[in-house]
Amino acid sequence: MNLLQSIKLNQARKVFPILAEIKRIIPKLADECGLPRDKREAGQLAGLYEAGGAAGISVVTEQQHFGGDPEKDIPAVLQATSLPLLVKDFILNFERVDFYKDITEKLGAGYTGRVTLLLHVHMLGEQLSEILEYIYSCGMHALIETRGRQDLHFLSLLGDRALMVGINNKDIDDLEMGEDQLRITQEIIADYRESVGDAVIISQSAHRNVNDIRRAVEAGADAVLIGTALMISPDPAGMVSSFVRAGGV
Repeated sequence: MNLLQSIKLNQARKVFPILAEIKRIIPKLADECGLPRDKREAGQLAGLYEAGGAAGISVVTEQQHFGGDPEKDIPAVLQATSLPLLVKDFILNFERVDFYKDITEKLGAGYTGRVTLLLHVHMLGEQLSEILEYIYSCGMHALIETRGRQDLHFLSLLGDRALMVGINNKDIDDLEMGEDQLRITQEIIADYRESVGDAVIISQSAHRNVNDIRRAVEAGADAVLIGTALMISPDPAGMVSSFVRAGGV
């Protein structure tokens, strides 16, 4: 099952879709309080997220700033759970797409189709359409991440090929070092709907507690992606479960 299918299946079952993230380094906390690189086994952590009711697993694989280990963590997650996987990296060329395709194909049939690659629209610019089509041709899927209304013109160029769109509540250009503050609103979602129609809209980052989940739901988000709050929680499965219940539709 791919991420889009999982989100829609959860919605059909009246279960709010939570995407639970694994990231080895949290730059903000590493800078502020010296939080070390997380060394937990990715498959075990993904299993806890699955037990809590997550609709998908996100793994930050970018290496320089987030300490990702794609060749180890991607197979671990895909083999430990049945959930779809979102891969978060700065994908700027076809070669990086091939890199992830090769990792999953080595695992055997069926794994590549469970993978969604994150694309940052403002980083790709005019390359976005070509990279998106190439990902689809490789049998993978794409989540198109935006910073807000300033990126809507990129989405309008894609038409109905934008099946999943993310709104990052933090600034990826400064490695999400800013304060955790939800920026998503009903007005913003309405503007997005004019460009992407019924595409799945995911609220990303800055969700700290059940109240933040409720705010994202009230704004009109179809799903929520949570990273830091889960990585620092003593009970990741329990927190995922509480977020799923908070988003009850």
